[in-house]
Amino acid sequence: MIAMLRRTQIILPLLLVLSLAVRIPGIGDSFYGDEAFSLFRDSGKLITDSEDRFRPLFFSLLYLWKQIGFHGEVGLRLLPLLFGLAQIPVAFFVGKRLGGERLARTLALLVACSPILIEFSQELRMYSMVALVALLQVLTFLRALERPVIGRWALFVLLGLIGVYTHFHYWIFLACFALSFYRERSSVSTWKGIAALATVVILYLPNLPNFFHFLEVRSGEYITHIPSALPKLFVAFTVGFNYFELPEQSLGRAVGLGDMARNIPLVLLVFIAAGIAIVSFIRLHVKGPRDRVLLLGHELFTVPVVLALIATLVTRQYWLQPKYLIFSAPLALLFMAQSYLALDRTLVRRALAVCGGAIVVVALLHFWNPQYYGRREDWRGVTTLLKKECTDDSALLLLASGYRLLNYYWPDARNVTVMAANPPSKSPTPEYEAELREQLVGKREIFYIRWDTVQNIADPRDVLPRALSEIAVPVRVIQFNPRFFLYEWRLE
Repeated sequence: MIAMLRRTQIILPLLLVLSLAVRIPGIGDSFYGDEAFSLFRDSGKLITDSEDRFRPLFFSLLYLWKQIGFHGEVGLRLLPLLFGLAQIPVAFFVGKRLGGERLARTLALLVACSPILIEFSQELRMYSMVALVALLQVLTFLRALERPVIGRWALFVLLGLIGVYTHFHYWIFLACFALSFYRERSSVSTWKGIAALATVVILYLPNLPNFFHFLEVRSGEYITHIPSALPKLFVAFTVGFNYFELPEQSLGRAVGLGDMARNIPLVLLVFIAAGIAIVSFIRLHVKGPRDRVLLLGHELFTVPVVLALIATLVTRQYWLQPKYLIFSAPLALLFMAQSYLALDRTLVRRALAVCGGAIVVVALLHFWNPQYYGRREDWRGVTTLLKKECTDDSALLLLASGYRLLNYYWPDARNVTVMAANPPSKSPTPEYEAELREQLVGKREIFYIRWDTVQNIADPRDVLPRALSEIAVPVRVIQFNPRFFLYEWRLE
């Protein structure tokens, strides 16, 4: 017992150091994407009044985080970073309760090195917090099974409330605990479990008006390419979001064979590791289909994914979005840890470890190079260049949309900004080109930020840049990210 305690005292700090080492690089990069919602819309007051599924708890914490003096990219992202670091010891103790020291070490290592959990530890959104809450809920559930005292039940309810008040899709995860309560009915009363879940439901009722308002206002904005939804979920939970070279994608973010061909080294590593792990995973089911750890993983990972798939098929909305299922990511890692430890041959186990390590290394090298990989646009980089290049003869042409991060990094951008006329739907027309010329009278240098989030909605056929190339001389195109370019033309 003493030796085991000493090993824990050594292993956990080492895993935390490793976790910090892979989460710090890039934490000061430009804000991007949905971080703008957290930065501007949702953290301006203690209780945000925005219509969103993901309100209000994380944003309330972020508001308080700002009040005590944390600002800027690094300062604000320290909050999700702390949530990410806290996942490691919680995962360790979950693994220890489920399968002993070996499972604890393996699961904690996988959580420390998980590309998607690393990514969300740097993103100013609620996903790192949600993964931590899910792990804490699993740990509390296991402790309640050992000793079902009122304090542990109260903590289970509290964590459930934190989860659903942070991320609406957490209801899927929470509801699946009903299966776990039923399976463990010999250890704890099923009715106690149902009562705990019912308490969370009752205490969530005050937020229902906001959710219904969200459905009315914004639910139609989210679409998905169903054939690639499950493959993307698998890839995200194993390799992450921002680790691939991706071409221009449409609104549904469809991924196909061409995208795999662009990323052959990483894809091959994933397929090799997945093949070994899947064979071991199948053997686990043959040897012990009633294994407690396997069943818990299915209840809190497999079933939520199946429910999200059904919801996606029925509603045509993106319930399978990996970040919406982030609460189940640690349970996917639990499956991986089990599969690894179940390998009988040392050589095969080492091969899987080497392959997995290579995946993490390649993924991180890509993640730390957002100019060519992933989907993190560099607003700070593009504004730094524009501030240097723009003169009184310059115009920054933009499509109608919100550019909060542009104005955040360059408040004076409005002095050179020209909002482009709405382009025709198919191709440039003489009338449209004449309208652009009129808008750009007196300007010599024309800059245009091509951001696919706006482009896919307002100008999916690139009519605006094509029209500009007809009336002006193309000078250069600078890539800041595969989804984010700066174009320059010169008017003669």
